[in-house]
Amino acid sequence: MHDTVKLRPTLREALEEGPFTAFQIRCALIAVLAVVLDGFDIQLLGVAMPSLMKAWGVDKAAFVPVIAGGLLAMSLATTVSGWLGDRIGRRPCLIGALVIFGLGTLGATFATSLPLFFAARLVASLGMGGAMPVAIAILAEYTPRRHRGLTVTASMVCMPLGGMLAGVVAAQLVPLFGWPSLFVVGGVAPLAFAVILLFGLPESAHYLRAKGRVADLEKLADRLGARVVPAAVEAGVADSKGQFAALFADGLGTTTLLIWGLFLAGLLAAYTCFNWLPTLLTRGGQSIATGSLALAAFNFGGILGTALGALLIGRLGSKATITGFALAGTAAAVASIAVVGATQEAHVVEAAMALTGFCLVGVQTMLFALASHAYPDHLRATGVGVALGVGRLGGLASSAVGAVLVGQGYGGFFGFLAVLMAAVGLFLLMLRPHIPSARHQGESA
Repeated sequence: MHDTVKLRPTLREALEEGPFTAFQIRCALIAVLAVVLDGFDIQLLGVAMPSLMKAWGVDKAAFVPVIAGGLLAMSLATTVSGWLGDRIGRRPCLIGALVIFGLGTLGATFATSLPLFFAARLVASLGMGGAMPVAIAILAEYTPRRHRGLTVTASMVCMPLGGMLAGVVAAQLVPLFGWPSLFVVGGVAPLAFAVILLFGLPESAHYLRAKGRVADLEKLADRLGARVVPAAVEAGVADSKGQFAALFADGLGTTTLLIWGLFLAGLLAAYTCFNWLPTLLTRGGQSIATGSLALAAFNFGGILGTALGALLIGRLGSKATITGFALAGTAAAVASIAVVGATQEAHVVEAAMALTGFCLVGVQTMLFALASHAYPDHLRATGVGVALGVGRLGGLASSAVGAVLVGQGYGGFFGFLAVLMAAVGLFLLMLRPHIPSARHQGESA
């Protein structure tokens, strides 16, 4: 009996190298569903805005502070929640984030003016910003290392999927029940899911280990057919308080700065297109319909790029895959200068934007897998959260940068995207920790 117990893997070995058990898959699906709900609520403002403008007699410019304020709140919350998840536990942080953006979104249904709506949206944005890094950390921890790049990258499809669901729900509910019905759904769903997580989501194994909660660790180990060993004995387990300074300790400083640069460039490129692509095209002579469909094509291309990137990153590794996407994005942006400027054919413009979205969005989503790999367990939520917070500052900057680029025409706009993708490629070549290819699994990245 004693020999049989000794043959059981440690909890850390079971999580990193063991089979992808049904219990781990359930934990991963919980994290993925949280990302879907996050994406749903993030996109609610965009689909509700026409109805809100009509109801309150305001124009689109009145919502600029709402958009900018929401992005700033999300950026701050993203940075803090990752750190907080490593300090007080990822389970309470994810549940808390769902409750906050659920209550904020539900509160928007009672808004009778734009200032009240702005206040409710700020509360919701704090929760939406806080959910993503913690969900990604949970997904990464409960996914075996050989599957981690695939699952984390594939989970990023859930953000645009949530946005697509918001559009479908809006099309069904708003004509019948008005815009408040959309925010009722967007508020009740995360609140209900938070209750489910109270009973179905386990705490981070690393957090339990750091807090000495042996009984909880033993329960978790039993579900994985593993055993618990003292943290001092278990190789690779570090003691950390999840402080921001730890992102620059033990040789992580260069890695952290490069990951920040990657997220900043990637999200600046993506949000510049999300916010300004239709305006650029209509100012260039394209129809309003073409501008809208081009943005839809950009997003659809991004979903395809994310799906292919999820498959390739596990086979080829992150260095070859993401760098290849970045170089292809540079070429696609340069080609768009000539292609989009030379035609009024809608399908040609849409195809060019789909290809650009395939590369740009594909790059950004794969960066989540790279960041989750680059940081150890005890810093994963902090590292991903701060990187995403820095990246969302790029999204905030896009509101001003994009306006300038639109005035410079296709050359200035797509040329800027090409420069950003080239910078991403350079940063990736300089970065040392990378997800290894399938052939090199188990070797040092």
